Amino acid sequence: MKEPTIYFSDSVPSKWVDAEYALNPREILSLDRIVYGVVRHNAVLQKWLPTVSVPKGMLQREIAIAQELNEPMFSRDFMKEDIDEVRKSAITYHLAAMHKDFRINMIDIDASRNQNYYNQTIEALNIREAALTLTDYKERVLYRGYDILDKAKTAAHPQGLIDTNVKGLINPPSAAGTINTFAAAGDNAGMDSAGDGPLSVGAAMASLIADEYYGPYVFQMTPDIYGQLAQNFNATTHVSDIERMHAMIDLDGNKILEGLDSTKYLIKAESVADNGSMLMFQRKTPAGEPTAVVLESYPVAHYPTQHSSLGIKGKVLWMGCAANMRPSAFTLETDVDLLA
Repeated sequence: MKEPTIYFSDSVPSKWVDAEYALNPREILSLDRIVYGVVRHNAVLQKWLPTVSVPKGMLQREIAIAQELNEPMFSRDFMKEDIDEVRKSAITYHLAAMHKDFRINMIDIDASRNQNYYNQTIEALNIREAALTLTDYKERVLYRGYDILDKAKTAAHPQGLIDTNVKGLINPPSAAGTINTFAAAGDNAGMDSAGDGPLSVGAAMASLIADEYYGPYVFQMTPDIYGQLAQNFNATTHVSDIERMHAMIDLDGNKILEGLDSTKYLIKAESVADNGSMLMFQRKTPAGEPTAVVLESYPVAHYPTQHSSLGIKGKVLWMGCAANMRPSAFTLETDVDLLA
């Protein structure tokens, strides 16, 4: 009888390794939870705009926008006829596709299962940072599109038609129009006087009210602006600008701002201590339709792509864009935004 083959430490059968270092369903589910947690924490814009699913595989989506009808007919007996039809303009929105690759090797898998690798589990491995990087750039694309992602600073190269076509919330396709702009209280060095916050809200309202958008509004600002407004206290009442902005009311006594939020994606330049920008918009038209939506073909999710003999490779991917269908419902503070 032939004696069984002895396997030394450097010749372990590959089948055994494949079985040992493939993630089981529970571990894969834990990776999905990591991705979901990171995306939920960083998705600022999707908190305020509805998400519309685009069929998978589509590279673009057309959205028809209705125009106002002609004036009504004046006829005493109501017999005169002039059939009017809604004029529609179809605007094409192109989707951006992004992915970030990661791997989990056998050492990290073993350490995560044994819970003794400096208390580092799979939750703290590469997939978390891959998801964070992807959602970071996803927010940039939603706000600004693909053509202004600081290529000069990152030494990236233009991508041809992708650069031209993928638009963002604050630079919609030319067929959709352009967003409003306003000048904030204070200068570019910062809004460092008490009352600058409410004054800036009023300046933003003036550009939106002219287009019959009366609120309530969502007010978003960069962290620099948020940090400054939190320090702007009235010397007599000791009320901060943030409190005063929350207390602002419209003609009917309702709150002007339905929400305040902070995001770092409103400026083209890298954020420094003395710059910032603000965006204010109305989420719905008077008819109840959204002024903008987030189009998604592939939501941010974890997709394993390959099981190797020493671990697993995978991708975190996303495909979508922001569709601004009513640019006149948005206004951006542009003095700082235009920094190179």
